[in-house]
Amino acid sequence: MPATAQPLSLPPSGTLIPPVIFSIPLLRGRSGWFLPLAVDTPGRSTSPAGPGARMQKKMGEAVARVARKVNDTVENKTDSLDLANCKLMTFPVGIYKAMRSVTEGIHRISLANNELKSLTSRFVTTFSQLRELNLAGNYLHRLPEEVTSLLHLRAINLSRNRFRRFPEPLATVATLETIDLEENEITEVPVEKLASMASLRSLNLRANPVSPEVRLLVRPLVPFDLLLSPEEPVPKA
Repeated sequence: MPATAQPLSLPPSGTLIPPVIFSIPLLRGRSGWFLPLAVDTPGRSTSPAGPGARMQKKMGEAVARVARKVNDTVENKTDSLDLANCKLMTFPVGIYKAMRSVTEGIHRISLANNELKSLTSRFVTTFSQLRELNLAGNYLHRLPEEVTSLLHLRAINLSRNRFRRFPEPLATVATLETIDLEENEITEVPVEKLASMASLRSLNLRANPVSPEVRLLVRPLVPFDLLLSPEEPVPKA
């Protein structure tokens, strides 16, 4: 008999859910491993009507939401995984095993609007066939060196993160066409390295405190479109 689990209902739109950091237990069915849609969250025993119980229920619902999205991707063998807006603090390790039969076919992943502080080398090497990666709206400040092994990556969105420097591993990804770094804290960019990226078409640095020298990098000095915010007017004395 294959293992079964009943899905939990999701909270109403707008309900605040605490950040989710978890290792989801796996169940085994006829076609392989999958993530349960009902997960007991750890914690001390609480009154069924108390705030602790309500918080645990919301956490369980957040886990169920992630599990449902992962299972849908595996069962339908789609080429994308959308875990945006899931309150993730880390990429759940249980997903690696649950998706191991389809990872080579995953071309697009969105982890936008979570609470990720880092991206692991395991994530990059597992999803090595990525074409598009959306990491907008997190707390990232660096990328692992293994990003250079993403030989098919065409677009990466790193807007609204915490980068103070241009993530230089990207400069060696020859297939990149679009890099979005809007609304970070970047002042300098590796001009020579970027100029040698034959496929790069657009670099978005809007809402970054870029140096005046960066503003001089226009075509034909660089072979791509550099998107910058308008300069703030100098206040009159």
